[in-house]
Amino acid sequence: MRSHSNDLEQHFGDMLRRLQDAYDSIGHSSGRPYLYFVYKPEHDPHLRRLVKEQMHPIDNLQFLHVDLLDLTLDSLKDHEERRTKILNDPVTGSNASQSILRLWARRLSTKITELLAPVEVTTRPIVVLQGMAALHPIGNPTNLMEAVAEQEPRHPHTKRIVPVVLLVPGTRPPQTSREYLFLGLEEQRLTFYRGEEV
Repeated sequence: MRSHSNDLEQHFGDMLRRLQDAYDSIGHSSGRPYLYFVYKPEHDPHLRRLVKEQMHPIDNLQFLHVDLLDLTLDSLKDHEERRTKILNDPVTGSNASQSILRLWARRLSTKITELLAPVEVTTRPIVVLQGMAALHPIGNPTNLMEAVAEQEPRHPHTKRIVPVVLLVPGTRPPQTSREYLFLGLEEQRLTFYRGEEV
């Protein structure tokens, strides 16, 4: 019987082949160039190793990495106490969560634009988002990508849409399509925001 480690590696390899073979068609059928890669949260260290070892330039593919843990922490630096107070307020908490999520979406869009700026005309860039657990409990991958969708990443020279890979810690409920449990939590049963599952 195959180990969970081998399953993860095969699934990861399948995703890399999809990016190589179908780069230009990703997102055509769904309207957004998002590829959702869901993996069990306990496999995070192994996944990070795979990302480090295998997501390096392949042919003319270039992987641009964004760790959402770093992005979320940097965006709220020096505001932790105020953020906690607002989020715990039953009146303003929900609105505050939405404001923070929009802030993260703007920061993410800015970061992606910065990473894309130096790519060469012949390069096929791919944005890779990891550290998505940092969104919880304020947000999740679905509402983050809904907010980011307003500013689609594009190649600075060709203006073509750039694929975004979302490495999502979670589980897939059996016999469902386009659903996932963010962080494996039943109360975080969500639907992918457009894009494709791999």
